[in-house]
Amino acid sequence: MVTGKHRTFCYVCGIVLAAASSLSAGGFDPAIEALSSRVVRLFGLKAGLSAGYGSGVLVTSDGVVVTVVSLLLDAERLRVVTEDGTVYGADVLKQDRDTQLALLRLKPLSQYDRRGRSVQGDAIEDGQFSYFKPGDSSTLRPGDWVIAGGNPFKVAQGDEPISTTVGVFSTRAELDARRKTRDFPFRGEVLVIDTITSTPGSPGGALVNLDGEWVGLIGRLVVSNRTHTNFNYAVPVETVTDFVQSVLHPEAAPAHKPATVAAFHGIKLFELGYLKKLVYVDSVKRRSPARAAGVKKDDLIVSVGGKSVSDIASFQQVMRRKKPGDTLQLVVIRNEQIKTMTIELAEAK
Repeated sequence: MVTGKHRTFCYVCGIVLAAASSLSAGGFDPAIEALSSRVVRLFGLKAGLSAGYGSGVLVTSDGVVVTVVSLLLDAERLRVVTEDGTVYGADVLKQDRDTQLALLRLKPLSQYDRRGRSVQGDAIEDGQFSYFKPGDSSTLRPGDWVIAGGNPFKVAQGDEPISTTVGVFSTRAELDARRKTRDFPFRGEVLVIDTITSTPGSPGGALVNLDGEWVGLIGRLVVSNRTHTNFNYAVPVETVTDFVQSVLHPEAAPAHKPATVAAFHGIKLFELGYLKKLVYVDSVKRRSPARAAGVKKDDLIVSVGGKSVSDIASFQQVMRRKKPGDTLQLVVIRNEQIKTMTIELAEAK
């Protein structure tokens, strides 16, 4: 960094600016404009360390908002603030444990006149709000620019603009994470990003590409079981859209069954090593298929389903092809002895 009386220059910033200059003429503007008008701020119940604020995404012109499951939604007087600072109430239409998504519908918020009488706000009309139509997350390639929009740290409380963060898309990966000491129930592919979104208030915000096309929803705050660090990710827009359609149009939507309710074994894994990794059993849930098959803590996993296990990802890759009711052959080393076990997979509860 070079400093002077009137200037401060960061070489890293210079690299970012140079990269930004190579973008299309519109730069980040189309994406930021799309986020600003379609991402809303949520305010609700606060308890303990749980933040009483968050973000949401408008998905219809008459005020339907998708966000993540959180404690703030349990508030008796849930408030939603739109781009122009207008405050609305909201009814929770659905909360889904498997996808950790929730759907809200905005409603007029009662106001009070000078005499203290309750006055109902104006009715919400069709076409009143700008909203996101789903894009296509499969078009993302590692290294593509992405922009996240939300309300981290409750910066925007009225008509202040939401916060936007620029980064790149890294990869698609199976989510294996926890919240505090509990495993996070969502099991499926997510969009891994280097944009810092693991902050209070950001979950429920939108992830878009440079054209402002919606590609994902910022997920809940979790810690990766692989790296033991906060994990920045977004739920693919396809998963979000399936959830929204299943609530708004249950008669037309396909049966909603996300990857999170696929085959369940009950094994929690951990790995050791850097270039060459070893995968061990960290714990086995009580009354789980793995416990019934005889899997034990500290077993070294050699192969699963006839495939050698080189890391946790390779184990999960085999599991993604399994369904409840399938059997899974597991080969482990325990006390210098090789043991083969067959697990009858169940459906996650």
